[in-house]
Amino acid sequence: MSIQIITVDLSHAAMISSIGKKAFREAFGNLFNSKTELTEYLEFTYDPVKLTRSLRKDGNIYLLAYWNDTAVGFTKVKTFSLNPQIESVSQMELQKIYVLSEYHGLGIGQALMNEILKLSREVNPDYIWLDTHITNEKAIRFYKKNGFTKCGKHFFTIGTQVFEYYVMLHPVAVEETCDC
Repeated sequence: MSIQIITVDLSHAAMISSIGKKAFREAFGNLFNSKTELTEYLEFTYDPVKLTRSLRKDGNIYLLAYWNDTAVGFTKVKTFSLNPQIESVSQMELQKIYVLSEYHGLGIGQALMNEILKLSREVNPDYIWLDTHITNEKAIRFYKKNGFTKCGKHFFTIGTQVFEYYVMLHPVAVEETCDC
């Protein structure tokens, strides 16, 4: 069995849309009180036209993971994205990393993370940051295993619901002395 990671181009927008909707629903659908709000969020966030615009933006990098020629996960990185909780003017955001649940445990998430960490050495920000839902223990363990630490919290509203997230930080070009 083999994992292949490629850089996404415009032709992959519909594939990213499909994986994103399914993986988000699998991971977070149970947190929504309103299935209508969940569906509206997914339709907006993973609209192929919106994704195409995002793919064209400077600094947005999408990577797509294949397992035996089947697309099963993706990640989105913003090479310059400042989080006000972090005292640095050089930050990279790991905005999304999703693997379809039936492919968990095969090393696909780790392969995507390895590519992100490799990219961070090329971009050379002070930090990579991400946010993850406070109840997503599996993801939190994964991020900690890869050198991220919790450094704050923030809230995100979808529809009428407010969700609490941890901000997690990985030093790249500096010693870990962040006061966030």
